[in-house]
Amino acid sequence: MEDESALAPGAGPETVVTEAPKGEETGQVETPPAEGQPEEKSESAKRREREKAYRARLQQEAAEAKAEAEQAKARRQAILDAAKQEAPPKESDFPDPIEYAAAKAIWGAEQRLTEREAKNAGEAVKAAEGRAEEIGKKERAILEQSWAVARDEAKTRYPDFETVALTGWEPSPVMTDLILTSDVGADVAYHLGQNRALAAQIAAMNPVEAARAIGRIEASLSAPKPKLETNAPTPISPVRGSAGASLNPDKMSMEDYMRARKTGKLR
Repeated sequence: MEDESALAPGAGPETVVTEAPKGEETGQVETPPAEGQPEEKSESAKRREREKAYRARLQQEAAEAKAEAEQAKARRQAILDAAKQEAPPKESDFPDPIEYAAAKAIWGAEQRLTEREAKNAGEAVKAAEGRAEEIGKKERAILEQSWAVARDEAKTRYPDFETVALTGWEPSPVMTDLILTSDVGADVAYHLGQNRALAAQIAAMNPVEAARAIGRIEASLSAPKPKLETNAPTPISPVRGSAGASLNPDKMSMEDYMRARKTGKLR
């Protein structure tokens, strides 16, 4: 991560989203509410929820486009395979030259129709794949814009955020995606910048292992901090009897001394 855009190639605070969720508003990422404050969602939390819902819809549309492309590919291949099985008519199979000419004309027409259908199927593949690619670009733009907001907010909490989180280490593509899609991505990046040996280990992991490692970091960053102070009143010290304090063995008879020992008044 040699500069601010390392986690989001091509992105920056000026990134413009092609299509944003309805009601989208940019804002600062919220910090955890202080103790005693209501748990009402902040505007930035609501913004992230809208972004997630929008991205989920984009992902569904992309999945549908990819499925459509696969179906079109299968249809095109089936058309081509069927065409190969239809051999042209042989003149020796037709005693009448007129019948042979008619059969050959029909076969030629069928071949042209097959070619046209195969071409249409191929164009459908390209269109569906192009649609999936455009949807992917929209989702990426949303992620990059969200990262720009989170990054700027993190700078207000970590004065050395740029130095620690954005320089001196390089995330793998998988790590980049995991950080961009995390609710605490900026904090994860800062944590990895502080622990660069760990960052290097995660960069070398496969996608599943990397996701688990980032998930553990997210959990540790999201865990509630131990409570160091309490608002509870100071415990009341139990009232102790004054009898023991008033008994002086040096001034007691043996009988009084033994009685005090048995009753626990003198220890």
